[in-house]
Amino acid sequence: MGCFTPSELEEIDRLWRDLPVGHMWTGWAASGREPDQIWIFRTRAHWRRFPLSKSKTGFVIADERGRPVARAKSLRALLQKVESLPGLETLREDR
Repeated sequence: MGCFTPSELEEIDRLWRDLPVGHMWTGWAASGREPDQIWIFRTRAHWRRFPLSKSKTGFVIADERGRPVARAKSLRALLQKVESLPGLETLREDR
């Protein structure tokens, strides 16, 4: 929908760096100065990578197939939802 601004990238980095050691959110990646998508990564035990993008009303995290799995008006609220999303092993066990 839109590109992330440098200040939004700084906020994502600050939120990530404020997490305790050992948190399941292990990192993030973006390409370019104002990317339209950011990847959120989780630990091996909870492995998943989520594309993060902007919407008309806020931010959206999608699954590996691009289906929205979480929405929020702020980055802080959305990134907190990373913890509640099941890992891939959990999804496989449910089948």
